[in-house]
Amino acid sequence: MCYSTLLHNIYRLVYKSGLLRILLTSGEDAFCPIELIPTRVVVKYGDPISVNCTTSAGKLDGLGWESSEGGASAPDTQRYVMLTVQSVTQWGSHPMCFLNFAQTQCSTRLGLVIYKNISISSSIESSEEMTENEEYSFTCSILNIAPVQNLTVRWYKGNQVIYSENLTNSTKHPTNQTSIFRFTPTRQDDRTTIRCEVKCEAELNLGPKGPQPPPLMTSDPFTLSVLYKPTINTTKLPELVPVISGYKEELVCEADGNPAPKITWNYTSATAFLGSNGTLIVNEEGSYICIANNSLSTDTREVKVILKGN
Repeated sequence: MCYSTLLHNIYRLVYKSGLLRILLTSGEDAFCPIELIPTRVVVKYGDPISVNCTTSAGKLDGLGWESSEGGASAPDTQRYVMLTVQSVTQWGSHPMCFLNFAQTQCSTRLGLVIYKNISISSSIESSEEMTENEEYSFTCSILNIAPVQNLTVRWYKGNQVIYSENLTNSTKHPTNQTSIFRFTPTRQDDRTTIRCEVKCEAELNLGPKGPQPPPLMTSDPFTLSVLYKPTINTTKLPELVPVISGYKEELVCEADGNPAPKITWNYTSATAFLGSNGTLIVNEEGSYICIANNSLSTDTREVKVILKGN
């Protein structure tokens, strides 16, 4: 049956993430004595819905539902009709209750929100090990999303947001989208984590009847292993060390690096000897050189030992 309808102020917001799509439709004919209970439904893709349409019209010629997933009609004198869908699977579904009365027709659309959880995958363009001060790309792939402009991607280092992106592709059809985060690690980033978080900005429109908390998906974290050159701790190993004649002094050489640096000493003293953990025990003046070496580089520190009286 073909019905002529007068529809006013119809607005639509379509959202899909992972197959998450939101259809917000509001608007009705002026002076249409129809009431929907509830007026707005938030449903997970594949779940059922049930909505009642009632009328206060004095004399009616027909009351029913039009829906791409099955309509319904009320008996001639019945003033209500129930729409029941066992499994909502039509993303473009716009159920509408219509009323024929006084030789005219009016209708009201159901505000329908269909959602499905976001789906993402993430990767990094390198092995598990990264080198300090070299650039790397992290990729976060968001699968089957539409429209893209309703999506925000955030990248975290630990619990801190380090990059945020609003995807702005205007297509209304499901598409795979990619967020690329370029990152140059430093030694301070060793053993920290990087992850991406995908969040639908349209979740604010789901309202109190929507899923709580709103749809959100976070990737598995990447734990960074950053390779960096050795650096000798100069605070513990000053350039000038006085030694009291007849006493010994311990020279402490520690270095930070990944892989862990190997510590060696270069000296000519016949009385100096190695202590524990790479320290050097000296009791005479001279030049002593600490060498910290790993697969990336070498750092050195020369120490002058001078004798002083008792």
